[in-house]
Amino acid sequence: MAAALRTHRNFQHRHSSPAIFAIVALIVALPSALADTAGTPGLGRTAVARPTAEWNKDGKPVKLEFDFGDYKAWARRDGSWGAEGVVQHRGLLCGTYTLSLRVGHGNPGCTNVQWYREPRDVNSVKLCNDASGMLTGGNTEFRDAEHFDQITCAERTISCSGNCK
Repeated sequence: MAAALRTHRNFQHRHSSPAIFAIVALIVALPSALADTAGTPGLGRTAVARPTAEWNKDGKPVKLEFDFGDYKAWARRDGSWGAEGVVQHRGLLCGTYTLSLRVGHGNPGCTNVQWYREPRDVNSVKLCNDASGMLTGGNTEFRDAEHFDQITCAERTISCSGNCK
């Protein structure tokens, strides 16, 4: 009788192992699948342009700031600009994250925006082993400086290549 019980338990264990493995695989894969949609290239966040307390002699703002929540960016009338923020990598294998920006003119709340150009890459960082990294960059050549007075919105996009979760 005891031998029959051991045989029955071994039979149940061997046949339930694939089911347990499938459940564990689903639990591990689900957060990765959800995270992949958050980092999908082309999806971005928009922010309203906010003039700072710096004005030129004509009473016009000389600097615009954009607050994306997790990233900050700014542009100056003289053509300089900058952006920075932190990206969190998930997983052990490496991924390369790229921050891109563009500006445009749209309705309040950044709806129906006409973007002046395609997004411009600001900087990239390669991350591994659940690390976080700073994406920061800038330049003295703001390519949309001629539109400075019409800018009402900016968009930041983060894309990833490699093992992106």
